Amino acid sequence: MKCILFVRTVTLGCLLLIIAACGGGGDKQEEGNRFGVTSEVVTPAGNVDAMEFAPDGRLFYAEHWTGDIRVRTAQGQILPDPFAHINVAATVALGLTGLALDPDFANNHYVYVLYSELLAPGPPPDGKPVLARFTEANNVGTEMTVLINDLPKVNPERVFNANGSLNFGPDGLLYFTLGDYDRAQEAGPTGKKLPQDLGSPIGKMLRVNKADGSPAADNPFVNDPAADHRIYAYGFRGAINFTFHPQTHRLYAFDNSGVNCEGLYIVQAGGNYGWPDKRNSDCSVVDASLPIGYLARKDYKPADFDSSVGASGIEFISAKKYEVLGDSLVYCEIRTQQLHRLLLAQPNLDAITANDVIARDCWLDVTAGPDGLLYYANLTEIRKSIAPTPTPVPSPS
Repeated sequence: MKCILFVRTVTLGCLLLIIAACGGGGDKQEEGNRFGVTSEVVTPAGNVDAMEFAPDGRLFYAEHWTGDIRVRTAQGQILPDPFAHINVAATVALGLTGLALDPDFANNHYVYVLYSELLAPGPPPDGKPVLARFTEANNVGTEMTVLINDLPKVNPERVFNANGSLNFGPDGLLYFTLGDYDRAQEAGPTGKKLPQDLGSPIGKMLRVNKADGSPAADNPFVNDPAADHRIYAYGFRGAINFTFHPQTHRLYAFDNSGVNCEGLYIVQAGGNYGWPDKRNSDCSVVDASLPIGYLARKDYKPADFDSSVGASGIEFISAKKYEVLGDSLVYCEIRTQQLHRLLLAQPNLDAITANDVIARDCWLDVTAGPDGLLYYANLTEIRKSIAPTPTPVPSPS
């Protein structure tokens, strides 16, 4: 996903100016890239919040504004007709934001989406998050089935931080995120502020069964009669992006205060991540989980006002394909339009030891392809990162 944290707070006019300033282009060497990583265009595409490869090499991608899900074949052809179209409530904060292919896609052909259902056209449009499933048949989405339709409606006058990312976990369950709806100070059903209130899904990560959207049987609050049993973790501001480590299966996610203290978190079942009243402006935390490291714009400290980078998209990559980068975590920054790699401390991968720029045109989602290469989205296209060919070491004479 996923134009979540900052793109959704600027106007379309600003976006167009930024696009013009940043430009697009074909194959290129990234400026100031000490690793020698290059990139090439895979396909033109508008505001791709989420993308994923099928086992057969097809690329499915979701366009935030249009509500279109599109397919690029394994041979590189962009199919002229969308896989599916959803009539979304589209603003900088609402739209088609999540897409995930079933782990058993090769057999059941299921494609899951998280989007803002259009309730009234506005302006501004009125909507609410919905989780649904399509069945793929010859590159067409059929049998649309709504799995979750009871999530809170978004106030059209305050549309920030609503629906966000959607991923399958290694346990075969669906995880997805809701931000604080820009209502963090409001009281929820049990009287606590909404992101801290277990009676509301707002400001939470949710974990559900893929068959029907019901709560996972071992979710941490299933025995609390006052809780929304779908909640996996809570205390988030943004509709956060997240990913799972391919070996340890730990869940990593970003969140921030909107102006500073943007952190990388290891999310655990039942964890409280502090928003809004357990995180302080100096980045200290009281009675909540700490991040394993902070992000900040150049020449800023994490606690400085306006230091946040707007992390969007997150993925692990392997040194087998990117020897110069090593086994690392990569993400986009909305505010700088940079693609970064993070090195995490061994052996527990629980601290950031390095943060480097590897590209300068990354805004939205990132994903690893079946070829092991990294694909990323900016506002106008999807690109592929290509590592330099290692220089052969001369044989001893």
